[in-house]
Amino acid sequence: MRDTSNWLSAIASAGYSAKTIMYSMLGVFILSSVITAADREKATQENVFSTLKSQPFGQVLLAILIAGLVSYALWRWLQSILNTESLDMTKAKDIIMRVFLFVSGIFYFGAAFLGAKVLIDSNSGSSSNSGGGSKGEQVSHQLLQYQWGTYLVAAIGAGVLIFAFMQFKHAYKADFLKKFEQAKLTGHKQKTTKVVGRLGYFARGVVYLLVGSFFVISAVKNDPSEAGGLQQALQTLTQQAFGLYMLAAMGVGFIMFGVYCGFEARYRRT
Repeated sequence: MRDTSNWLSAIASAGYSAKTIMYSMLGVFILSSVITAADREKATQENVFSTLKSQPFGQVLLAILIAGLVSYALWRWLQSILNTESLDMTKAKDIIMRVFLFVSGIFYFGAAFLGAKVLIDSNSGSSSNSGGGSKGEQVSHQLLQYQWGTYLVAAIGAGVLIFAFMQFKHAYKADFLKKFEQAKLTGHKQKTTKVVGRLGYFARGVVYLLVGSFFVISAVKNDPSEAGGLQQALQTLTQQAFGLYMLAAMGVGFIMFGVYCGFEARYRRT
């Protein structure tokens, strides 16, 4: 039993460490876009991978990050299959959470696959958006070609909006602290985790709220160009009053979420 617990902890720790790198770098890119508008294009997973690859020993660093993302995907699947969160399968919300954990694993495995493509592709930096349009727009465009495509796009939007409100709930209640080993997360460590977790979850909530809204609008208008991801969310924030301040806040929030993931890597209960 102890051996099983040890390897589960190792997989989870590697996964959360990878998220620390991912979100911290995205936050830095967002902050840099406050100064240079062109840098807003860097706030994507692909540019995180490309930037990491361009560093000294970059291929090794990127390979480690990919391994971490695969570990996180595996951890999410194990959470779902083994029910490590002790979810009550007689409650609808717990059933939905278990399904969400599995779907989350698929998304992070997709991120690892994208990282592997960047690692293998010698011209990865120049091919990031050659297909035109954001990934959200591409997904919406593909789905809207089918008879039930409008409903599928709307369902994606609704799902993302629900996820956004879950982020806000975590930020408000700080219920994420229950995931940690309380005997180890004490004093200033608990206070720091609470602060960075709240800031990080709130920033994620804002971004997912915008992304979900984009998909719903895309479905209502039957227009794939209305869909979008992180870049369009940042662009939307920039266009608001005090937009640059909001953008800077999002950058800080993403960095704080990266720090929070670092605490998860060290102190999360598995």
